[in-house]
Amino acid sequence: MDNPQLLVKASPPTWFKILIISLIGLGIFFRFAHLEKKIYCCDESWTSVAISGHTIAELKQEVSHHQGIIAITSFDKYQHINPERGVADTVNYLITSDPQHPPLYYVMVRLWAQVFGDSPTGVRSLSAIISLLIFPSVYWLCLELFESPVVGWVAMALVAVSPLQLYFAQEARQYSLWMVEILVSSAALLRAIRQENKRNWAVYTLTLALGLYTHLFTVLVMISHGIYAVIQQQFRFSKTSLNYILATIAALLMFLPWLIVLITHIGTALELTSGWAIKWINNPFELIAIFGIRVTRIFFDLNLTSDTSVFNSFTLEGSLFYIIPALIFSLSLIIYLGLFIIKVPSNQANLLIVLLGGFTSLFLVIYDLIYGGVRSIQLRYQLPLYLSLEIIVAYVLAFHIFQKQIWQTKIAQFTIIGLLIAGLISDVRFFQAESWWTQSSAKFIRETDEVLNQLERPLLVINNSPVNLGGILTLSHYSPKVRLLPIKDKDDELLRIPQDDHHILFMQNNSTLFHQIEEDKTYFLKTIKVLNPPPGGLWQFDKIEQL
Repeated sequence: MDNPQLLVKASPPTWFKILIISLIGLGIFFRFAHLEKKIYCCDESWTSVAISGHTIAELKQEVSHHQGIIAITSFDKYQHINPERGVADTVNYLITSDPQHPPLYYVMVRLWAQVFGDSPTGVRSLSAIISLLIFPSVYWLCLELFESPVVGWVAMALVAVSPLQLYFAQEARQYSLWMVEILVSSAALLRAIRQENKRNWAVYTLTLALGLYTHLFTVLVMISHGIYAVIQQQFRFSKTSLNYILATIAALLMFLPWLIVLITHIGTALELTSGWAIKWINNPFELIAIFGIRVTRIFFDLNLTSDTSVFNSFTLEGSLFYIIPALIFSLSLIIYLGLFIIKVPSNQANLLIVLLGGFTSLFLVIYDLIYGGVRSIQLRYQLPLYLSLEIIVAYVLAFHIFQKQIWQTKIAQFTIIGLLIAGLISDVRFFQAESWWTQSSAKFIRETDEVLNQLERPLLVINNSPVNLGGILTLSHYSPKVRLLPIKDKDDELLRIPQDDHHILFMQNNSTLFHQIEEDKTYFLKTIKVLNPPPGGLWQFDKIEQL
């Protein structure tokens, strides 16, 4: 192969820049189009609770204190800003109700919603704005890694049309901000090592602190940075090593206030994250296969999933016509990139991008394989890996464009075009969809809404568990006329069955009232939907007309 240093001297032609700018323009359009169309999912509803200034304790109390039937509109105040509560109340919500989520994004979105409104469109627009910073961030990191504007331009093109990037750009959560901070902190580290001065190390320290205040998994990014710094200094203690240690310690000290909050409320954090520890993957090979399939969704995603009530997580990824090609593509991509990195001479800085994606990803996979759970197949937890793959693919394609062999150049050109077309097709599909497969609750909420709208005076039984309340908060945006019956799941006393209601629905099938009605011969049970993992779903009891 030719020396990749050719990339350094190369400047992309004008037509190439115009093409990429056009793709970025399309990417910006898709990021802001139809912000209101996608179902406002449960996670986003909790974002609205955070900026309202209320807490989960207040929400649970609202459910527990009601005796009898209430309107779903009673929960509207938890989805809108309360003028009497400010940013401090948003932080208080996170401290008492959701400490595993640091406050930076939620403070930003609270201030943003005060200006642009707290509707789904208003809240989501902040993520869309933040996502635009990914373009200069990925370009800067590519310059620091490869000293090549060509790689930077190709990477911006891939990011512009990536369906993965588009999804997080329209979600009212912190993940667009976290991606920007992952890229910027990695670039800042390379700059600080290359140009030793206090300002560069101060910038790196600040980016780490901002990352920690956005997502706790920034710790994994920091560890990958540390491994790189040790290798880059050839395991010797030097001035650079000292500066890195001081920068990391300074960032951790800046994060110390929230670390104390997290330790103090560790019980709440573990309770809220325990769902990802459920071992509903049948075997390790299935976990790895799902992990591989989801790698392909970085570049091509048509929202294909299998609508099945069978608890088989593998089939939930889609039909075999999608699964098999996706696995082949993913496996081929990972093997080729691995061989390319080994065989092609490169500067030591390239090791950073490998560690950034490889360490964070392997840590989660190994943790799940040992202790059980599905953290490693959650897209939002694997963002360091996905960003790394996009950058490495951009580097490989740019490298082959500059080979002397015409056939290599042509293959690289066709591959770039193919990936860009695949991304654009995925973006159009995303533009048309009302929900995306990553919104695990969205389709269920839409189906529940459709069922409720077909019934006369439906009664929905709810409890005060966070999962159940999240579904109700989301449903309140779409079914404002629904009546609710709050119950206590652990209440062993016999409860009065609402005799005047002919259609009673449950989102969980493990309550005393559910089993009580199930045994009542005057009701007929219909299972509408069963979620994976149980006991969530939708069950409908219809009263049998007496002759």
